[in-house]
Amino acid sequence: MLTIRKFAELADTTRRTLLFYDEQDLFKPAKVAENGYRYYSYDQLYDLTFILELRKLGLSVLQIKNLLNADQTPTLDNQLQSLNQTIDAKIQRLNTLKQTLNQRFSPVPASQTTNLNKPVIVDHSNQEYWRSIQSVTCTDEEISQLYQDFYQKIGTLKLIDKRESGFMTTLPGCIADDYKTASFCIIKAVSPAVPNNVATVNRPAGEYVSVKTFNTTADVCHSLSILHDFIQLHDLKIDQTLWQLNLDEQLSSKAGSSYMLLEYRLLD
Repeated sequence: MLTIRKFAELADTTRRTLLFYDEQDLFKPAKVAENGYRYYSYDQLYDLTFILELRKLGLSVLQIKNLLNADQTPTLDNQLQSLNQTIDAKIQRLNTLKQTLNQRFSPVPASQTTNLNKPVIVDHSNQEYWRSIQSVTCTDEEISQLYQDFYQKIGTLKLIDKRESGFMTTLPGCIADDYKTASFCIIKAVSPAVPNNVATVNRPAGEYVSVKTFNTTADVCHSLSILHDFIQLHDLKIDQTLWQLNLDEQLSSKAGSSYMLLEYRLLD
C-alpha cells in the first residue's frame, strides 16, 4: 500500500487533488487507517489516470462521476462529442481573435485628413461596409441601441481591428439645418467572415469632397455649412449620401470619435 504522498507522486498529481476527489466521492483511497491516514493500492493508478485525463479534457467532476456510474463507453462517447463541439467553437473564436490582431498590426492606409474645417477633394477606392438598420428618432438612446445591436451582430472584436467605421447619413444638398433629423445607419468596413445576417453597403470609388470636424452636433452643422459653401463656390455636384468617418477607434460620443471626416462623393 502507498501513502497519499507516494501515490500522488506516482500518479503525477498532488495530495490536495486526491483529498478533493475523496471529498467529492470521485476517487477514494483503498484504505483509511484508524488514525485517518489514507492508503492506496498500485491497481488504483489506472482508474486515477483515466480520471485525470478526463479532467484535462475539460469534463467536470460531476460529469466524470456520472460516467463512472454509467455504461461507460457510449456515455463517454456522448460526453466527448459534446466536448469536441465546444473545442471547435473555442478554436473558431481564437481564429477570429487572431485575424483581428493580425489586421490591427497590418499596415492600414491612413485616412486623408486636413486641418479643421478646410474642405479638400480626395480620392477613395471602392469600399464595402457592414451597416446597421436605419435610424428613426436620432436620440442618444436610439444611437446607443443601434450601436449595441450592430456590434453584437458583427462581433465586438471588430471595434479594435482599425478598419474604418462611422455613419452613412441621408442628407441631400449638404443642408446643415436638416442634419439633426436626418436618417442614418452605423457602418464598419467589412473584414473576412462576413456575417450572413448583416446588411452591407458599398461606397463607390471616386473623388470625394471632405472636411474634418469636431464631433458635436453644433460643430458638424458648422462644418456642413462650410462644406456647402465650398461645393457651391466650385460648382460641384454631389451624391445625396453623407459619409461620416471616425478618425479614431476610441468612440467618445454618439458612437463617434472625437474628430470625424464629413464626405460627399462628387458626381460627373
